[in-house]
Amino acid sequence: MFDQTLITNEIKEKAKHFGLNEEELNKFCKQLGRLPSSEELAVCGALWSEHCSYKSSRVHLKRFHTEEPWVIQGPGENAGVIAINKDYGIAFKMESHNHPSYLEPYQGAATGVGGILRDVFCMGANPIVGLNCLRFGEGTWNASLLRDTVRGIGDYGNSVGVPTVSGDISFHHNYSKNILVNAFSAGIVHKDKIFKGILSEASEEEVSLLKQKSAKIIPNIKVTTEVTKEINETLFPENENVLIYFGSATGRDGVHGATMSSSEFSAAGATLKPTVQVGDPFAEKVLLEATLSLIEKKLTVGLQDMGAAGLTSSSVEMAGRSGCGVVIDLNKVPQRASNMQAWEILLSESQERMLCAVAPHNMTAVLSELEKFNISYAVIGKVNHTGLFTCVFDNKIVTATPVPILVEEAPRNEWPLQSREEYLNNHKILKNETAETAWHGEKDTHKPSLSLNILNQNAHKDILNNINLENFVEKYPKFISKLFSHPAHADRSPVYHNYCSTVQGNTVAGCGAMQSAAAGVVRLPQYAQEQDALGNSTRIGIAAAGGCEERWVELNPYEGSAASALKIARKVVATGAVPLAMTDCLNFGSPKSPEVMRQISDAVDGLNLIAKELHIPVVSGNVSLNNQTSGKPIPPTPMLGIVGRIDDIAKVPLDSLPNRYFENADKNSVVLYHVAYGGVFNHSSYEASQTAWLIGGENSNCPIVNIKLEKELWRFILSSITKFTPKMCFPIGHGGMLGSLVSSALKSQCNLEVTSQIWKTSTKELFAEGNMGFIVGFESQESADEFLKQDIKNLIISKVGYLKSIQSSIKMPLCDFNTVHSLYSKSLKRYFETLSCADKETT
Repeated sequence: MFDQTLITNEIKEKAKHFGLNEEELNKFCKQLGRLPSSEELAVCGALWSEHCSYKSSRVHLKRFHTEEPWVIQGPGENAGVIAINKDYGIAFKMESHNHPSYLEPYQGAATGVGGILRDVFCMGANPIVGLNCLRFGEGTWNASLLRDTVRGIGDYGNSVGVPTVSGDISFHHNYSKNILVNAFSAGIVHKDKIFKGILSEASEEEVSLLKQKSAKIIPNIKVTTEVTKEINETLFPENENVLIYFGSATGRDGVHGATMSSSEFSAAGATLKPTVQVGDPFAEKVLLEATLSLIEKKLTVGLQDMGAAGLTSSSVEMAGRSGCGVVIDLNKVPQRASNMQAWEILLSESQERMLCAVAPHNMTAVLSELEKFNISYAVIGKVNHTGLFTCVFDNKIVTATPVPILVEEAPRNEWPLQSREEYLNNHKILKNETAETAWHGEKDTHKPSLSLNILNQNAHKDILNNINLENFVEKYPKFISKLFSHPAHADRSPVYHNYCSTVQGNTVAGCGAMQSAAAGVVRLPQYAQEQDALGNSTRIGIAAAGGCEERWVELNPYEGSAASALKIARKVVATGAVPLAMTDCLNFGSPKSPEVMRQISDAVDGLNLIAKELHIPVVSGNVSLNNQTSGKPIPPTPMLGIVGRIDDIAKVPLDSLPNRYFENADKNSVVLYHVAYGGVFNHSSYEASQTAWLIGGENSNCPIVNIKLEKELWRFILSSITKFTPKMCFPIGHGGMLGSLVSSALKSQCNLEVTSQIWKTSTKELFAEGNMGFIVGFESQESADEFLKQDIKNLIISKVGYLKSIQSSIKMPLCDFNTVHSLYSKSLKRYFETLSCADKETT
């Protein structure tokens, strides 16, 4: 029994420095049966952090539905993998880089992209898709964060050569001091070449036996002990697998990164900047090619990138999966900083580094392959059967920690939950508490702002009173102009023009590409396509979309998360793809708050409802907690990335049409239909819409999902795309039916003519959001008539309008589209341009 009185105040302070509280320190010492070394405290602090151990969320994450016949690899590895055809799979994951991106937006966002790419290609997958989901607050400070974050994402992803095909950006005052940067990547991998982060090729049964055998710790391996010949033979057995480090050298950037990302901010947050990593995309490209080459030639046993907690997490996690011990000689780790201490080498999160396990007989071939790519490497350690994570520095043992203590036996916190009834009573109405202040609290009047100003309270009241569209437009002729010049609705091209969406040449539809769809779409590379019965190559592609409706989640974490998941899945369905699996990035405040824990628990259950009932399993993910500053949390944001399979990319409908399509006013118009299930307005809500948030300053009445009717709707849409190849298809999103129609017209740079029935419809219905269904567009009435002959059962289809040439004469115009388009296209652009020239006083 360990004597707790041996823990001095000096050790307590050191433990606190490494992220361990007093209770965790006591637990660690008790498990060790002795006092830990400084290096062991550093290792434990990193691996027991929220970022690495999920200690406050794991109890809820285990409820996720993770299995379906097409799932090849579920949670637990660097990325999830699903089958996409007979021979190939798609590996994908989403991960957060929130805290680093707030502290140093360019490098924080760039290295977030680098990290998610490594998670995918260390599985043996060649990255073919990237997307990002971003959340910002208000004021010029946030405008500068937006600009630098976007540049970081673009510069890194473009340089590596992975297309960014989709994304999601939203603004909310409670992200002002805690922005979110969630990055997603997907890659193509042959089913026989999926790689895992392991140190040996032992089976599951053998791993279990190894763990039992290694439970007995070898007594002569102790911290501070010098490495004698006998100890050396035990730690570095001759015939066991070797650990090879390759990639960039280790520096001090990113030290404490995992613990920093697991803590909340305070006003002194700027002092944390040295914990942010620095990326080199060109080194990443070489690392990618070298890694895939090693995997292709089957030269390594296992491989993992050095992400959060760097060398520590990669080696310990691989050892934990393999049931063995591991030793690292820290003096052999390539270093670019002078006089680095052992704990700094262990915790450094320098980018573009890999750790692989290699059988002795493949050593020469591996080193030769790395030399071919002119990539630096070092043999730094070995696999052994001690069951310990052992590190040697200056010929002394500095860590001798049983691996299970750092992995399986990490703390499992079950924080109290606020009752659901109390939570819902406290969140019946959300207030849009805008404040035109920058980070330093100064009035920001001399530069443009991204502040969410309330537009028009009177218009909000009229909408609630069911004023019809005709009377509304007459009373508020500039309303559409104001709405679409607001950052929440404005043209996103100033953002996505920073990204290359067509690199690799397989992009079918993407942001910044010649054509866009509701989700990003890429075809599978030619080598991954199959041959049909006639010997022709298939035209299979994947669709990917991401995002979250955080205001709904805050109103009702269970229903809001389910409705948010459906909203993302509909984007995939609208391209003709069947949603196959999802990855999550759960962004929340402090788990010590019962209110936040209610949000987390209910959000997991809400997402799980969609995962189970619609067979979209959760195959990978990430949890980011303590997203708050000075005790104020962000809105609960369970971000999702969903991937689907498209059987024929030639039939992908678009969400807008190229300008040239409308050059001939007589022929080129598109007839638009609304497709939804019966009682659609009862399942949606104006009060929870973005329009109500902006013009009324509040949200309430979260939309409620109907799984049975949603299934029918999806089947109908997917069948219609296959049979009738509509020109356009997109789900109704922000702005409701009217806003979605206007948005499509603005992106297509054409006129929108709505039907007489729409003019007579209540604006409360037209601006409602939630489960409003899809808009489907056809080139001709003849094509539409065939579409209308289908048996619609519980669904409703109604004509809502036409997209026409800008030169067409419209009897009852919603607005002057030239004016609206000018405002729409310049809103975000002017922030970028002004900030490019402005000084950085506020930053």
